[in-house]
Amino acid sequence: MRPHRRTRPLFRSLRARFLFHFLVLTALSLLIFGSLFAYFIWRENRRLLDRARSELVEQAKEMARDLQLALSLSRQYPDMPLVNLERLAQLLRLEGKLINALSLVVSREGVVIAPRPLAPRVPRRLEADILAEDEVKAQEMELPQLGKVMVVSLPLDQPGQDQGKEYFNLVVIKGMEDLVTSPASTLTRYLALAGAVALAVSVLLALYLSNYVSRPLHDLSLAAWDLAHGDLERRVEVSGGDEIAKLSEYFNYMAERIARSTRLQKEFVANVSHEIRTPLTSIEGFSQALLDGVVESGEDRRRYLEIIVRESSRLKRVLSQLLALSRIDAGAWALHPSPISPREFLEGLAEKLRPRAEEKGLRFSLQLAEGLPGVETDADALEQVLTNLVDNAVKFTPPGGTVTLSADRIPAGALRIQVRDTGKGIPPEDLDRVFDRFFRVERSRSQDHGGSGLGLALCRELVTLLGGRITAWSEPGRGSVFTVDLPERLSMGR
Repeated sequence: MRPHRRTRPLFRSLRARFLFHFLVLTALSLLIFGSLFAYFIWRENRRLLDRARSELVEQAKEMARDLQLALSLSRQYPDMPLVNLERLAQLLRLEGKLINALSLVVSREGVVIAPRPLAPRVPRRLEADILAEDEVKAQEMELPQLGKVMVVSLPLDQPGQDQGKEYFNLVVIKGMEDLVTSPASTLTRYLALAGAVALAVSVLLALYLSNYVSRPLHDLSLAAWDLAHGDLERRVEVSGGDEIAKLSEYFNYMAERIARSTRLQKEFVANVSHEIRTPLTSIEGFSQALLDGVVESGEDRRRYLEIIVRESSRLKRVLSQLLALSRIDAGAWALHPSPISPREFLEGLAEKLRPRAEEKGLRFSLQLAEGLPGVETDADALEQVLTNLVDNAVKFTPPGGTVTLSADRIPAGALRIQVRDTGKGIPPEDLDRVFDRFFRVERSRSQDHGGSGLGLALCRELVTLLGGRITAWSEPGRGSVFTVDLPERLSMGR
């Protein structure tokens, strides 16, 4: 049963995690940007506020000089106080409009003297701590009906009738919102609106990107499910050149390898079943015949026993190759390198292998070049490789042919060993696959010779363990050449 999309707990799916982290990153970026923006706006407001306070103080000083003149005139002409008060009020209102502030003249007791009449929201009396006696006083405060304001008070020194000084104050009151004309509040609103729009766009973009990323991954997971449940032809579409496209390519490559491996394994099971069943059938049949006493002559009994021994050896060989390959795959094949003399080693091997060739009517030749280099390798593994190659050459070379075992020095591989034969050869279309497991050239002919398709595969694995390389050359009708190149020293780190 194919899996479908299921509702999973929050943040369990890749799409949910991607969306969550994308939104967190976006919100964090907006928060950092907003915080920095607010900090710079605050600093700019403080700078503007300090400058506006200084400007208001300077403006108040200018007004104080004008008032000093007006008050001195009122002292000189005491018979016209009403006119002077009207002029004073006009002056205060005019200059107050110019700086957008409320200008008052206050006695030392805090009573507002001018301008008259006062607007309803203007206080009639001010607290004594607002007034100044010796120097300018500027302070922020909260006044009833006026709210948060900046108050600047300056002393107006006038001589009294007792030759003393009579103190008045010029008090300039300006609202804080009028003190600094700054677009900060408007910018903040626009920033909040832009942040909300950016967040909404980020959500839409995150949804699109998460779907863009998760959809091919979902298709890959479905394809992997189908492949795991037997659909070996399942492939995924590859589009683009990003990492997901590469992953899709690797998946398709893996699927092809799995399909090929499965096909070879099926062939292997069929071949091995045949290879095991055939000798077992022969062994069982001839053994039963001997037990039933149907064989009377000693010559027939001997022939039956020879068949049983031969089929037992064949069965043992197949099982031995399977066991060797499984040990190599599991990494359990232990190498025992030791220095060997190629000449002595190959001469001794030739003595063991020559009878097999001569028994079939073949000529066995050993050709060793002068000055062969000594090598350090696993002698048992190398003997198994060369024995298998010579056995194959003997097996597929017709009587009257030649099998040659040769060795020579090469600069790159230190030692090159070749096994040549004058057999029928290997078809060109099969030459690249002769080292694949379970592959057999001309299957019917291989079966006649007892081949299981494992010998050359085992040779390649063993030569790779020895740090070397094995290759094959063949021309139909002229024979085959198998070449083994070995390094001077076996690296145990391989």
